[in-house]
Amino acid sequence: MKKHTVLFIVLLCSLLIVGACNNRNIVTNTEDEGDKKSLGSKYGFTFLDLSADTNEMKEALKVTYDEKKDKTEAMYENKIDDFYLHGNAAMEKLDEIFEELALDPEMDDEDMIKKASEAFEINDYKSLKLDVKFKGFDTKKLRMTK
Repeated sequence: MKKHTVLFIVLLCSLLIVGACNNRNIVTNTEDEGDKKSLGSKYGFTFLDLSADTNEMKEALKVTYDEKKDKTEAMYENKIDDFYLHGNAAMEKLDEIFEELALDPEMDDEDMIKKASEAFEINDYKSLKLDVKFKGFDTKKLRMTK
């Protein structure tokens, strides 16, 4: 009986490890796949992390975009509209939003928060956190509370 219990625990741990290694946020269909020098050239930034809380809901909107040399990851979760997108589906949604977003590293912090809230259509936020890494600049960590 003890051998079966140990075997079951080992099998369960193995499944957990394999499941944890699966990253559903990886974008597999990128336009610039062969051009590794183009990091950040499409949007001007290589990393964006946005989280917004409303009065009714914590983390009502969560967005992550992370472009690296070997892979790009994207996640878009909007609890208000019940959207939970990862990988390619998230990248399609974010591509539309990023085209409208047009952030600039020299932009005023308050203007950057305002543009982000408008582009992501989250104007009634209680708090908004925006971290963005522009190509050739340090990461900007912006926070706004109403």
